[in-house]
Amino acid sequence: MTLDVIDINSLTKNYEVLIESLLKRVRKMGIEIGTLFLDREFFHTVPISTAYQLNTKFVMAAKSNQKINAILAEHKEKFGYTSTIFKYQFGKGGPTFNIVAVVNPKYDPTKKKVKGNNEYHLFATNLKIISISEFIKIIPEEYRRRWNIETGYRVKNTFKIRTCSKSPVVRTLYFILQCIFFNVLNLLKSGLNITAYELKSATNSDIIQCIKYGYESLQAIPVKIFIKLLMKYNKFRIDVLRSRLSKT
Repeated sequence: MTLDVIDINSLTKNYEVLIESLLKRVRKMGIEIGTLFLDREFFHTVPISTAYQLNTKFVMAAKSNQKINAILAEHKEKFGYTSTIFKYQFGKGGPTFNIVAVVNPKYDPTKKKVKGNNEYHLFATNLKIISISEFIKIIPEEYRRRWNIETGYRVKNTFKIRTCSKSPVVRTLYFILQCIFFNVLNLLKSGLNITAYELKSATNSDIIQCIKYGYESLQAIPVKIFIKLLMKYNKFRIDVLRSRLSKT
């Protein structure tokens, strides 16, 4: 589910304000954040320092640099080509955190080092280390959750409203509508077998019907009643499935 949208562009890209406002807004909704998953664009001092200041756990993709490459080269000399974890701090200061370097099984040394063909998958995190071996397994799996965001973007694009307007208000509004449709789709999927295209098609039909015959023609029901009916249907479906399983 998409719970919040913040308009940001190259002129307003203040990572400290972005992360702080995002966390505050989400917490106002009564939602507690377990772990913050971020992409590699956030791998620098300000976002990490802000996460520490707000006492927030994070896992983010890390970028390799000269310092990290030197640490990994030293590790390979001592222990061979294996996964590792080491403490790291940016040259400009800030908090110390962990870099998790996981061996990339698909790395091909004969090919150019590009995205997807690096020796290691790098992650930055402030999660507490219990066991190095377990930590190396857990971090990549935890970070996989962030890919749900990428999947969400692809689904949201189904509901994309095209516009030539340069107004940030209009463009943000249209994106919010995409998010609303995305959330409705996820809600419907809890009880129905429906795709994004089917929902979009049904919505288009209802809009046309509403324009032609008026709002009452849709026989709209309140959201509360709809959710209750959906929950009732889900309960019925679960009971049916359980009864089938008990018979087998």
